[in-house]
Amino acid sequence: MGFLMSRLGRYLLTETLLGIGLTLLGVSAAVLLVDVVEQLRTVGARAQLSLLTAIYLTMLKTPQLLQQTLPFVVLVGTMIALTRLNRRSELIAIRASGVSAWRFLAPTAAAAAAIGALSTTVINPLASDLYGQYEREAARIQDGGKQQAIPTTKDGVWLRQGDKNQQIVIHADRADLRTASLNGATLTFFDVANDGALKFSHLMNASQANLRDGFWQLTTVTDAVPGQPVARYTHLALPTPLKQTALLDRFVNPSTLSFWRLPDYIAQTKSAGVAPTRYELAWHTLIAAPAFFAAMAVIGAVFSLRLQRLGGVAQMAATGIAIGFLLFFVDRMVSAFALAELTPPVLAAWAPPIAGLFGAMAILSYVEDG
Repeated sequence: MGFLMSRLGRYLLTETLLGIGLTLLGVSAAVLLVDVVEQLRTVGARAQLSLLTAIYLTMLKTPQLLQQTLPFVVLVGTMIALTRLNRRSELIAIRASGVSAWRFLAPTAAAAAAIGALSTTVINPLASDLYGQYEREAARIQDGGKQQAIPTTKDGVWLRQGDKNQQIVIHADRADLRTASLNGATLTFFDVANDGALKFSHLMNASQANLRDGFWQLTTVTDAVPGQPVARYTHLALPTPLKQTALLDRFVNPSTLSFWRLPDYIAQTKSAGVAPTRYELAWHTLIAAPAFFAAMAVIGAVFSLRLQRLGGVAQMAATGIAIGFLLFFVDRMVSAFALAELTPPVLAAWAPPIAGLFGAMAILSYVEDG
């Protein structure tokens, strides 16, 4: 900490942030240009879309895209900063003064970790909110200004609720975002035996089930109990612990949920009987962001320390970028394993950044200490 607060530490930190800032500006310009064209090609193919509207949609989407590219921004920005120091022979002077790479790379790693923490706690909530607005606005434009019911799978919507005495499996043809309701709902009731076994109790069909505060409002209901005549109701209220967000949980993109909202969604998903894997993965990935960013920074730094006079600097830089992309690919691959429930979300989120960080430190140890 003392070195970080020293004059040299502050100078290295400033250089690192400058390199990352320049890279971010370049990436932002490229993202804006490419995504405006993409909006005109995709959304504009289904509806009349002006250039200003395309720019507006891009501005809503850009923070999310930039958040996804930030690890590479940190990687390239770190390499730019250290390459500039190398060209000015400042790294040689720092080494000659007795400061090892372990010390003068500490500000770089600290800056990257701080950017990761900022990305998780500040940028992510903003990006998630704007991305949610983007999805709604893009859907509205493609829908001709109407808000359709949300798409469902070919098997419809499945939910579950209950307690230690009774379990209810709910199936519906469609779910509607506007009214938080299920259309064509079938509710199957099971009694829970002492040994935990489920025994079928009765079956309800409702033309519509609206989720209210603490209960389902069922419309046009038929209740079939074995051995009894079918009962019919125009309206019927059924208590439920589910919230409106739980009804729509399986259709909510984790990218539209901020870091601060994810724990509630995870709890609500569990109460709805739906596996919260993708939300747990998103949450742990955000927590692990500082470690992932630090790993990218150290990887970039390790391959930027070669002296200019020795040559091969471009090859080393290309190798560093390739290893950064490899780490990102491994991170995505392990995340896919987690979504397929082959790997625990915690392991999928933390293993790649920790492995990348320790791998980069091992390379630095070999380069610096032999």
